[in-house]
Amino acid sequence: MQKEETSVITRFLEKWSSRKSDKPKAGARSAVDAFRGRVAEQKAYLAEFENDTAGFNTWRSTWFQRAPGGFGVTIGRDSIDAGQGLSHVVVETTAHVAEFLDDLLHHTDSDVSFQKALEENRLRRAARLNNSKAKTKAPAIKPAARKPTTVTVKVTEASPAPAGTGAEKAKRGRKPRA
Repeated sequence: MQKEETSVITRFLEKWSSRKSDKPKAGARSAVDAFRGRVAEQKAYLAEFENDTAGFNTWRSTWFQRAPGGFGVTIGRDSIDAGQGLSHVVVETTAHVAEFLDDLLHHTDSDVSFQKALEENRLRRAARLNNSKAKTKAPAIKPAARKPTTVTVKVTEASPAPAGTGAEKAKRGRKPRA
């Protein structure tokens, strides 16, 4: 039994050790690769919408929204444009949305300035995220302890009021309610 288990393990190692590689690091994808992945995700949402128009309920995740005259399509959720200020278009049909996403992928692969803009946007977002993390992790600073202060009160004896001031008269009170 022991020998059988060892041979199973040996066969496993022989089979898969040739495909051994290092584990990919988180965030190792380039900004362009990440953008391609988001465009592919939008195409999947579009296919889901086309299959079930009435039951589609993931509008918050999509770059396309219903708009007067068809669909409005935004290039991502960030303030980025594809060049010359192009960041939002309105098209008539879902076929046009798909065509726009295909052209956007081609533009991503061919336009170096757009690739640089994607990378700058990624760096800006990472810096903003790191700043917000640093603010929430900052320890609370306690105020310095104060020295107790002593207060000296001087007590003097009051002199009696003169006879004509009316100090001995009773004060008027409120009228009783009926």
